[in-house]
Amino acid sequence: MKILNVGVIGLGRLGKKHALTIGGSVANARLAAVCDPVASLMDDVRGQFPGASAFKSPQELIDSSDVDAVVIASATNTHTELLREVIAAGKPVFCEKPLSLDISEAKEICRLTEERNSFVQIGFMRRFDNGYAKAKQAVENGEIGDVISIHCISRDPGAPPVEFVKTSGGLFFDLAVHDIDLIRWFLDDPVKTVRASAACLKYTELAEAGDVDHGNIHFTTRKGLQADAEASRNAEYGYDVRTEIIGTRGAVFVGNNSCMNVSFMTKGKASVQTVPGFLERFEQAYETELGVFVNDVLKGKKPSVTAYDGMMAVLLAGEAKRSFYDKKEVEIKED
Repeated sequence: MKILNVGVIGLGRLGKKHALTIGGSVANARLAAVCDPVASLMDDVRGQFPGASAFKSPQELIDSSDVDAVVIASATNTHTELLREVIAAGKPVFCEKPLSLDISEAKEICRLTEERNSFVQIGFMRRFDNGYAKAKQAVENGEIGDVISIHCISRDPGAPPVEFVKTSGGLFFDLAVHDIDLIRWFLDDPVKTVRASAACLKYTELAEAGDVDHGNIHFTTRKGLQADAEASRNAEYGYDVRTEIIGTRGAVFVGNNSCMNVSFMTKGKASVQTVPGFLERFEQAYETELGVFVNDVLKGKKPSVTAYDGMMAVLLAGEAKRSFYDKKEVEIKED
């Protein structure tokens, strides 16, 4: 099979992970190029993959004849412009979530994708986690009957740096957006209304940046199905992501707050070892989603997580945020 030469833009924690995964773990892929404003980050990756070129600007990487496809893992507020450039260049692109922080920009990317028949995959990695994939299969096979509700928990062990918050969209776009995507994926029924409440309970510096550290979002679909998502930065005990899908004849529970299926028992006490962060919890999912990206591009398939999926997540995250600030339920209207 042909080898896909991939360029990675942005080498922060997740971008570096993607670059190393493409270079070392994904079949039929080659890390062809990297781009980041911090030269030492590029040097670090190229130390392991010296065949990868280093570019000072994203446009140079996108235009390079040695790059067949692009991974965008730069700051959230750069996603839209970079997507425009990659789509214009006619190259397949994997873009980290969220697609944008602005619904009009997200709709523009959807329009451009359709007009140019572009391959755009959005990085909602939880869909590729083995546990979530099995749960989805169980739901589709009717093993729990008709789904009637879903409960999602996403708890970070701490708050991100304030500078990151200023460009990431905050709690709703950076963290809750994962569960928003899962809710759409599992319920398969358009959301009709959303109501959100939130507060800054611990990390006061987030409030100064216009963000919160804990939020709860409730969704009702057109058929009346119920869903809620808790997003928090206050889980000092570890990274905690869980989902419960309730059906008319059963339920599926995904995830726990332990990194291994082991409990430690001593006199009067039981404990488990918690997961330190998202890279450890979803290591398999990150590798699988990039493998699917490369395979689908090479085989001429459609993307598994589309620009439309990304746009809908932006819409619902934005309306949840508006519900919180306006202190009222918001009706979802899709154009």
